[in-house]
Amino acid sequence: MTSSSSSLATGLNDDFRRPLEGCKVVEACSYISGPFCAQMLSDLGADVIKVEPPSGDPYRNFGHSWEGVGTVWTNSNRGKRSVVLDLKSPEDLSRFKELLSHADIYIENWRPHVSASFGLGFDQLSQLNPRLVQVSITGYGPDGELAKEPAFDALIQGRTGLLSYEAAGGTPRATNTFLADKVAAVFAAQMALSGLIARDKSQKAVHLETSMLDIMSYYNFPDMFHNRTFLDDDAPVTLAPQPVLATSDGYLVLSPVSGKQLSRTLDAVGHPEWKDEIKRITDRREMTHAFFTRVAGPLKDKTTAEWLERFRELDVPAGPVNEPSVHLTDPQVIHNELYSQLQTPAGTLRAIRYPARYNGHLLKPRGPAPGLGDSNGESFKG
Repeated sequence: MTSSSSSLATGLNDDFRRPLEGCKVVEACSYISGPFCAQMLSDLGADVIKVEPPSGDPYRNFGHSWEGVGTVWTNSNRGKRSVVLDLKSPEDLSRFKELLSHADIYIENWRPHVSASFGLGFDQLSQLNPRLVQVSITGYGPDGELAKEPAFDALIQGRTGLLSYEAAGGTPRATNTFLADKVAAVFAAQMALSGLIARDKSQKAVHLETSMLDIMSYYNFPDMFHNRTFLDDDAPVTLAPQPVLATSDGYLVLSPVSGKQLSRTLDAVGHPEWKDEIKRITDRREMTHAFFTRVAGPLKDKTTAEWLERFRELDVPAGPVNEPSVHLTDPQVIHNELYSQLQTPAGTLRAIRYPARYNGHLLKPRGPAPGLGDSNGESFKG
């Protein structure tokens, strides 16, 4: 891998090297899937150079903002450097190719025809840099009838069956989080890392093409398609019930999965006599429904904290339904040191670390998201 000229601090002991230190990544992406993928590589130590058009990544100003800074964009672009290039300009296109000639990984999420229009297809780039790992993220794939269509999170959720599945017989509704974009980012980062291994084994450039359609289909399959796994299985769609249960002051979630845990749950709510009744129900789905229906009544008599303490005593899997702001103050979250504070021109922001420990070291945020074109004057050779 090439040496990194990044001056971003690791926030760790001097004798610790993040696993991707020395790896150079060029990212030409917008929205979430590509940028969030590149941020993960930055968290792992890569030097990420984000290439933006003169107007900037259009997602910079999407949604909620603070002091003119889009927070969703900020949370997907930490620890990078920003370079502004107008690829319609021959001079800037030449500089972009110079960046790619020194890169280990190139991530782009343009529609399939865009790269070719700039002369940036894999055939050209692999000649320019025989050690390049190119990750191309599209909505529907590099070819086919949908290849050139725009793709966004809710469209992918709908096409892959997720919205219908989650509706459980009701009106389909997209989730309130950009699930497809973020899942695509995780898979794309995994692909990029596998590409480095494949490149070093073959000593050739590697092109990894993926799509949000492919990724979400893969992600959904293990449980969502459990009754379509065998071709002759035409059973109706069934969902494993996971109700949110009300207490006297809020809500909690119960997840007993074994017979012992189900039994201890009924002991906890003070109704062991229900065990025989529930055992006599032979249909598993009907039994689960009966179990939660019975348990729901007693839960309303005590607070969430009281029930959680009781369930903990009997080793029953249970947890609170926290609002996001409460999650931030969760004692286990604080103990795990998930969040750090970073200083920016717009004020102090909260940033989450990479979710792994390397030999006991936490990979805390390396730096905030860059201002547009902050690194235009820097040299990226070598």
